[in-house]
Amino acid sequence: MNARELGVIFLLLAAMPNLTGCETSQGQDYQFQKQVQRARECRQLQDKLVGDQPPTPERGGEIANTMKGAACTTRLP
Repeated sequence: MNARELGVIFLLLAAMPNLTGCETSQGQDYQFQKQVQRARECRQLQDKLVGDQPPTPERGGEIANTMKGAACTTRLP
């Protein structure tokens, strides 16, 4: 093994943390996109359940239970 081959090996070893960092950030971006999509789905469900009328206390409880069953949080006006 000559000096040039050894230099290439060290260069590749030095670049490894940067290459694995790119993979990790892509995984985090994918996770973030999943969370955004889930929040959007929950918001659409809430909009569908509430409709145009302000909810009564009884209807608010029904909406909260439905949202809880779908693993979504509820924020009613």
